[in-house]
Amino acid sequence: MATMPDYKNIPHSHRLPVFHREVQRTFMKLSRQSLVSLAQQWLSKKNRDFCRPYLLSDRNVADDDEDDELYEPAQSYEELQEIYRELATRKGGRREVLDRILEGDWRTGISMYQLATAEIQYLLDHPNALRWTAKRLTKIPNARSAVTDMEVTNDSDHLPRFQAQTFMSNLARELTPLMKAHYLITRIKTSPMTLLRVYIHDSPYSTEGSLAVENTSTDSAKAVFFVWPNGSPFVYSSLATLTGQVVGDEGRHLRDIVQQAIPKAFSRPSARYQLTSTNFTTKSLDALLTYRGSGKSNAATGGWSIFQDHSFSQNALDFITTQRGDAQDKQSAEKGATNGVTKPGPGRSKRAADSTETPEAKRRKEVAAGRFGPSAKSDDGRGLERFEVRIDDPFPAVGENNGAQLDGETSNMNAQASKSTRRGRPSLLDRTAEDLEDIQNEAGWVPNVRVTFQGTHVFAGIRQLVEEGIVDGEKMPGWMTGEAGVTIGAVREGRIRSKEGVPGV
Repeated sequence: MATMPDYKNIPHSHRLPVFHREVQRTFMKLSRQSLVSLAQQWLSKKNRDFCRPYLLSDRNVADDDEDDELYEPAQSYEELQEIYRELATRKGGRREVLDRILEGDWRTGISMYQLATAEIQYLLDHPNALRWTAKRLTKIPNARSAVTDMEVTNDSDHLPRFQAQTFMSNLARELTPLMKAHYLITRIKTSPMTLLRVYIHDSPYSTEGSLAVENTSTDSAKAVFFVWPNGSPFVYSSLATLTGQVVGDEGRHLRDIVQQAIPKAFSRPSARYQLTSTNFTTKSLDALLTYRGSGKSNAATGGWSIFQDHSFSQNALDFITTQRGDAQDKQSAEKGATNGVTKPGPGRSKRAADSTETPEAKRRKEVAAGRFGPSAKSDDGRGLERFEVRIDDPFPAVGENNGAQLDGETSNMNAQASKSTRRGRPSLLDRTAEDLEDIQNEAGWVPNVRVTFQGTHVFAGIRQLVEEGIVDGEKMPGWMTGEAGVTIGAVREGRIRSKEGVPGV
């Protein structure tokens, strides 16, 4: 009997076998504490309809496998809740709880809701597990509609209200004719954000049987995450699956379909929205909230971050640097005296290096503090791991003879570059036709120079180089302090170029 394709979404209650690849990969990465917390969450009254465990009443009398059971099924939800409360209070290994969940209490399968909450829990335990890109939700201008509200001066900042039920209904209506998916939207209590997980199932069927079928292709099914910070016009989207496998072209295409449907779900007949790029990509959710969070759309980073973190109580227009510097010096001196650094006891060697800092080193630290402000600290947890720029300034003028020779060399270089083919995906730093036209109008030759900074915390590393005297903090351009608030961009005349109000390429 043939089964006809349906137009339904995957419900929370649909189960995956415990040996399924997605279940094994996700649950094997969770810690003991996270597993116990998830089990307690599944056993709460509001989640029992789609997280039903295997109880004693579910045992079939005709089954002969009772002797092979590793875990005796519980008689009620209350008994299971007491078991996991006891597991939370005592010490033990992770494997004990994992086997209890997969081979005992939920041996009949893990529901889609359970898998979604497990992946979200892993993401909260490891905030740097995914690579995120920030996009801005902007209103599409409509020339036909007249502006009636004179108080609204910026339509792009006049964003729609986020109502989860209405948004999910509109999103499902946009995606249901194109794909099968499971949706879960939740507000994160520990961080000011709302998270949406979309499990893409590339199949015309939404049954448990189609979910259970294993497929070796990486494009068969995957999860895509979207994050909305509270009070912010930005949306963060994940670039890879949680398990870290390589995503093929088909998977990227399905992910882009979901991304294009998000602004449509917000739109109304009188107000249409779109997602525009901000050229900001990172693995750190804390860095995203810092650079693209609530009230962080003006790129007030680097040395200007003192005006956005409310680190001083006086008016920003009447800011006096000496008061702030004297207060910091006084606090550091008091802290040193409290820790006993200035008062070495008997039997302890005096630390001459701490008290005899050279004036040059002190000057370099003051310059770094002025250029970076309170940002770019190695222990702030807001590190950007990659920063790329393309220099679009013309080459410095040279003599006539050298200039003629240089023109000949560059023509040969351009000819070689045109013959060579670039493999892989195109980079955002590749020059477009408009960029090439601007370069041709320049007075001199514009080389294709790209600079890449890479590490655990790029701008903290540059700040340390300034403090060590390797980089001149006074002559250093502003984009090296991170004040542009982008991770990829084009530089001209010492500044990150911007197009239509969005800094970057």
